[in-house]
Amino acid sequence: MTSKQQRQLKTRLAGGLALPTGLLALFTLTAAGQRAPAAGSKPSPAPPASSIVAAASSNTLFEAKIRPLLLTACVGCHSKDGAGGGLRLDIAPTPAQAQEALRRVKGEGGKARMPLGSELPKDKVAALELWVRAGAHWGNGPTRAVPDLMAKGRTHWAFQPLTRPAVPKIKNADWTRNPIDAFIGRRLEGKELKPAPPASRRDLIRRLTYDLIGLPPTPEEVTAFEADTSPGAYEKLVDRLLASPHYGEKWGRHWLDLVRYAETNSYERDGAKPHAYKYRDYVIRAFNDDKPYDRFVREQIAGDELPDTNGDALTATGYYRLGVWDDEPADPKQAEFDGLDDLVATTGQTFLGLTLDCARCHDHKLDPIPQKDYYRFAAFFRNINRFKNGGPTDEAAYFASAEQKRETERKIAELDASRKATQTQIADLEAAYRRLRPQWIGRGDLADLRYRYFEGTWETIPNFDALKPVAAGTLSPAFLDLRPRRRDVNFAFVFEGVLNVPQTGDYVFFLDSDDGARITVGGQKAVEKNMSGGQGMEQRATLHLAAGRVPFRADYFQGGALFGLSLAWSGPGFARRPLATYESCGPSGLPGLVNGELPQVLPPDQAKTYVELVKRRTELEKQEVPTEKILCVTEAGVKAPDTFTLLRGSPNTPGDKVEPAFPICAGGGLAAVPPPPPGAQTTGRRLALANWLTAPANPLTARVIVNRVWQYHFGRGIVRTPSDFGLQGAAPTHPELLNWLAKAFVAQGWHFKKLHRLIVTSAAYRQSSRASASALARDPQNDLFGRFPMRRLEAEEIRDSLLAVSGSLNLQMYGESVYPEIAKSVLAGQSIPGAGWFTDRMKPEDLNRRSIYIHVKRSLAYPLLAGFDLPETDRPSPVRFASTQPTQALGLMNNPLVNRQAGLLAERARRDVHSPADGRAFARRVLALVLQRVPTDAEIAEGASLMARLQKRGASGPQAQTYFCLMALNLNEFIYLD
Repeated sequence: MTSKQQRQLKTRLAGGLALPTGLLALFTLTAAGQRAPAAGSKPSPAPPASSIVAAASSNTLFEAKIRPLLLTACVGCHSKDGAGGGLRLDIAPTPAQAQEALRRVKGEGGKARMPLGSELPKDKVAALELWVRAGAHWGNGPTRAVPDLMAKGRTHWAFQPLTRPAVPKIKNADWTRNPIDAFIGRRLEGKELKPAPPASRRDLIRRLTYDLIGLPPTPEEVTAFEADTSPGAYEKLVDRLLASPHYGEKWGRHWLDLVRYAETNSYERDGAKPHAYKYRDYVIRAFNDDKPYDRFVREQIAGDELPDTNGDALTATGYYRLGVWDDEPADPKQAEFDGLDDLVATTGQTFLGLTLDCARCHDHKLDPIPQKDYYRFAAFFRNINRFKNGGPTDEAAYFASAEQKRETERKIAELDASRKATQTQIADLEAAYRRLRPQWIGRGDLADLRYRYFEGTWETIPNFDALKPVAAGTLSPAFLDLRPRRRDVNFAFVFEGVLNVPQTGDYVFFLDSDDGARITVGGQKAVEKNMSGGQGMEQRATLHLAAGRVPFRADYFQGGALFGLSLAWSGPGFARRPLATYESCGPSGLPGLVNGELPQVLPPDQAKTYVELVKRRTELEKQEVPTEKILCVTEAGVKAPDTFTLLRGSPNTPGDKVEPAFPICAGGGLAAVPPPPPGAQTTGRRLALANWLTAPANPLTARVIVNRVWQYHFGRGIVRTPSDFGLQGAAPTHPELLNWLAKAFVAQGWHFKKLHRLIVTSAAYRQSSRASASALARDPQNDLFGRFPMRRLEAEEIRDSLLAVSGSLNLQMYGESVYPEIAKSVLAGQSIPGAGWFTDRMKPEDLNRRSIYIHVKRSLAYPLLAGFDLPETDRPSPVRFASTQPTQALGLMNNPLVNRQAGLLAERARRDVHSPADGRAFARRVLALVLQRVPTDAEIAEGASLMARLQKRGASGPQAQTYFCLMALNLNEFIYLD
């Protein structure tokens, strides 16, 4: 290519012409003075490294062209599991191996062209040649960007050790109530701004009550607080609300958002997870008990591995089972690693504020997280038993105390001992039966017995004479015997011989088989059975036979999971005798055979004892020691499988082996996992992770949770991206305050209630939401917290408030989830309409429990909550959004629940006022209940006027009052906090 041609091509490229990466790189090489090889020529020696463009030796070419090419065309044969002539291309080849691969792809050297049976397009060959000539750089290590990100990470604020900065001095010292205000005030003074004036006492009690327990205060509580001017009245209110059992319901809901809490598995069937609600109850109890956050974290990550584990700690590990689960994955291996990714993503984002999951397929593009760090972190969870939706790997017994556990274990041991003793006695009698049976059954009933053996699948007895047998032989002693079979499913036998009939008379034949059988004697069909019912349904038939050697035939086939053939006969002069071996009776046939023959074989007293023991065994098998079950995590022994980096995240292309390690960016390294103690059932890896997460030196855990608590009080965090503390996350608006709070939180024992009290007693929290003109101009986004943000109630708060003001809220705590009514039109949208929603099983009062107790079904969100931005449950939800949509207003006006609560609110108001027909008194009481304040005279008059106009239009008095209540419940003031 001439210089002019090169300039023309560059011009075309600048104008938007797109070339494949490989061809573009080749153009760059030739433009630098390298001649592209002619077709069929021998490859020229590799040029000096200085002549190869940087793009060819970086990850750009490898990730864009080479890795996809190797995955699609090469690793099927050239991998760990393939033949490939010793060449592996699922891991980095040596330069010599890469050169040989290129020669084979080009068909050089007299060997077959690769890939076998096809020829690569020219642009792919060109890209491969460029890669090889540049040194066959492998992209599994850090890209050139990662060292740059690592350098930035070393100075990134979130990865620095926690320090406790000095509380600043500010001019407006009289405004401050605790150190929080000093940090807020300093930033405001730096912008020459003043904080907003204090909120009214009515706004404060309403704000605080919703913030701490998620429910509205009663009008009486508001009036009492407004009238209480004693010192410490506000602090007493804070302490009362923090001590309320409903505090755990409010703050537990925040945590459930973060850990993708749901009670079903998603996908088409969306089946229920067993006992999932008990994890929810654990979270509520933990907040109510003010469980230290470090313990809270340790229980969820490794509750079963803690030295002092208990029932609550085991329940906490239900954390691992909350994610989506495909019970019928198209690719089970891929599904396994998707489940692992869910744990890495949820743990990284929730506890560390890191998007570790972005490094699943390649080095993180935005943060200093190499791909290997992702798989090192995943190795902590590698030994967890895969979720099966119940059974011993997903469930365990729950004990509220050590004493309860000991008592239950004692009862279980007693029951097990009774079962074993009974079984031992039964086994002794059965052994005696086996010893005596040969003497009892005698010999000679059947003779000259031959068999033909077949393999296949049948629904009814075929014409075996038309089929070719797999094997044939004779049986001595002459009893029907299934032991010559070659497998335990889908096989058949034809037995033929003679039956020695001792004298002419009637003979009874007894057949019990699994699956099909036909008995023919002397040309007569005695009895026949096809696939139905299995064993345990013995059939009888009577034949009149002449004395002598009578032709005998038995056809039998088996198609299910169990096999079994029992045949006996009786006749003149002898009781029932078997014609089939004991072993042919099958895995489930012993009781029937023994019960039929044992009384005739054993002495009468032993036979009676046996029957009683079998009955007792049946009773004992039905008995259970009552134990409460929980959903929990388990591991597959003390040795974890190896973990490898997966090239491009594919489980079919493993790379380097890795060991458990903490993210480098957070000051981590290889995890110190001590060997499991004697008797351990787990690796101890998760405990090592839990210890690191809660170590005082960890720079992220305390910062992340303190920021979340601040966010839930102030509407946004000091860091606006609460689950992303990485390089692309938002920087803290008040970094010193965040550090000071995190340090204080740890120093005070990781207690949430102390942190709440510190925040809500600050002057910053007690500001009004009214902003000055200067504040709106200089700080429009309220980055400086110079005013309190107005907020809409969350979805659950709206529903709970509807129930509370109407007087119908059921405050019962804990227990199984409830299923409030959902319109049939909504249920009809399910793959199976109405499946998994059990309103008909609910008591009327259960329908009015708090929203946190509503069953969380992934494929069927409760419509009223969904309409007000209930978060999704497939992944962590760190922020509740507050959208504004027409359907929200329509929902509050037309929803059956809202209309029903409006009627109940009207009934309540009529009970509360002296004269129910007094429109002004009625309006005053309704507005006081809904707005939690004394309504104005104008509001009362307007309400009374509205009801009067409705009655003039034909509504009855109670109907008009209900419509007024519905209007009141649709007021903005009802669902917004000032």
